[in-house]
Amino acid sequence: MIKCFNLERRFDQFKDQYFEYIQDITKRETVNNGHYTNLVERRLQEISGRKFVLLTNNGSNSLLLSMMVYNIGSADEVIITNYSCPASETYVKTVGATPVYCEVDKTGNMDASLIEGLITKNTKAIVGTGMYGDMHDHATIHELCKKYNLHYINDAAQSQLSTRDGVPSLSTGDIVCTSFAENKPIPAIGTHGALFTDSNEIYYNLLHLRKHGKPFRKAPYTAYGINGVPEEDKAAQILCSLDYIDEWQARRHKIAEYYDKEFKRKGVTVRKHHNEWNTHKYAIMFHEKFDAQKQLEAQGVSSEAHYPDAFSNLPMSNKFAIQSLSIPINAHLTDAEVEHVVKAVEKVWKNNSI
Repeated sequence: MIKCFNLERRFDQFKDQYFEYIQDITKRETVNNGHYTNLVERRLQEISGRKFVLLTNNGSNSLLLSMMVYNIGSADEVIITNYSCPASETYVKTVGATPVYCEVDKTGNMDASLIEGLITKNTKAIVGTGMYGDMHDHATIHELCKKYNLHYINDAAQSQLSTRDGVPSLSTGDIVCTSFAENKPIPAIGTHGALFTDSNEIYYNLLHLRKHGKPFRKAPYTAYGINGVPEEDKAAQILCSLDYIDEWQARRHKIAEYYDKEFKRKGVTVRKHHNEWNTHKYAIMFHEKFDAQKQLEAQGVSSEAHYPDAFSNLPMSNKFAIQSLSIPINAHLTDAEVEHVVKAVEKVWKNNSI
């Protein structure tokens, strides 16, 4: 079976270094928020150009903390994408705020031309979300947040390492929330997260909120908070991934370019992606993705039927929920496996296309 993530191959590439890190962690006897957390935070500062970076234990908590640091609650509305995973909605409801859903465009990303019509006197924030590895329309959201004095939160869980009009995703937003997992551009086994900001005040408050309202044991409580403290073993995994990220991204882009060429030649409809994307997900727009997924599996190709539900009943979101199926595009695919994926998709497409 050709795998979507190839975790075994990826781990084999950096396991020696990772085991050295783990042994060092045990010697230091600090399993949370220690030496390796600090190393990763500094590396991410360099990559993003942001003044402050804080690791968290997952991306969902990063998003939740972005609500808490702005005191967003029951009287507030937050504009979010209408099409994504549950993590793109639940943090708003957790603090008691009302999510306002923005329809997506033909790329599956928020249709920024619709956002201004969703703003009311109760709107507190806009969460720009880049889907599939594209960066959202930063310029429009940035201007709307300035015009209406709104908080600009960038959910870059999928758009990390991508750019739009030369602007890096991680450089945008008052706060950036992102995550690391087996399928993310900067991968880890399991999940972890991060927050980025240039504000001293926001950084200070997040530092407290991330650990039950106090940054270290002898500090006084300054607010309520959550357990969002990062773990050293996950930080070590991220550190290993960062050492290989340029190599992996180059390989993924090469595979994406080949897919683009072959699927265009074969008449297969691909999700339209931005030319500055990070190749996070390569999606085929089948007529019915779950049926196509079964057929691909019979051809020896695994796939991911991401996001089977839209948050509200909007036509383009529903189209993606029914049709969009992600095929393997990990950096550890062999050329022969890439060829096999192309042939399998072409065969299934003939049986499943619109």
